[in-house]
Amino acid sequence: MMRTDRLLLAFFLLSVTPVFAGKSPGRTLVNTTTQQKTSSADCDPPTAQTDLDVNNVRTRLMNGGDMWWDLNVERYEIPKNSNKHSMFAGSLWIGGFDSGKQLKVAAQTYRQNGTDFWPGPLSANGSTDQATCKEWDTHFKINRSVVEQFVEDYNNSPGTSIPDVIANWPAHGNTANGEDYYMAPFTDVDGNGSYDPSAGDYPGFDIDGTQGCDAGLFGDQAIWWVFNDRGNIHTETGAEPIGLEIHAQAFGFATNDEINNMTFYRYKIINRSSFRLDSTYFGQWADPDLGNRLDDYVGCDVGRGL
Repeated sequence: MMRTDRLLLAFFLLSVTPVFAGKSPGRTLVNTTTQQKTSSADCDPPTAQTDLDVNNVRTRLMNGGDMWWDLNVERYEIPKNSNKHSMFAGSLWIGGFDSGKQLKVAAQTYRQNGTDFWPGPLSANGSTDQATCKEWDTHFKINRSVVEQFVEDYNNSPGTSIPDVIANWPAHGNTANGEDYYMAPFTDVDGNGSYDPSAGDYPGFDIDGTQGCDAGLFGDQAIWWVFNDRGNIHTETGAEPIGLEIHAQAFGFATNDEINNMTFYRYKIINRSSFRLDSTYFGQWADPDLGNRLDDYVGCDVGRGL
């Protein structure tokens, strides 16, 4: 099996987006008809929605590769509580060729025809099932302050109570189902390779200041989730699936400067197919709505990677 780990880190200001695609004045949104199911996984479309809201931005995250909307209207509100939304929607786009030069794509915009992504991890052979998709149709939201307090309390009294968000952190996959043992990042205090909050382990923020960019979780609030492109047929693009497992993280910082107006996104993309994906491109599609949605423009600054 060919396995490739890739990290993608992107950040967004009010009008800066790394990948842009326009929309017609009469855009068609989610297809409300029942999605055809013909693959062996037979997974239902993702439904989970969660808000990232730690700073001056409140934005909606979906569990199907898309975000910044709720399947109906825009949900990238800045300033928070202003009812002003600068982004309508966004999604991860990935494509490349297999060894036979067949194009493989996982991408979507407004789910007009369905979806190319489903919740949950894949097994080592790149498969999943309906039960796994349903189990992982959720987000895991945690504030750094909760973890800091737990670490302080544990260091002072090792028998301290464990907050539910820490006790239920999804650190491990179901190995009996062929999933990878390691899922959501955590700090392994006792060094035994397993997540055990009663032994002082905690979700992977850099609490002691020693990990820096090697930390697993970032920001003052982080939301972690996992999704794949093999849960069913690709009804949005109509393309052949790849076999990707994607560990996603959205995070923000509560500050007194410009970072208070930003949100950040980090993706760990694992190729669990039996082939190498060649000539691969991936990025974040974004649909900004700055005032009048019909006159939005986009630019780039190559030197600064914006």
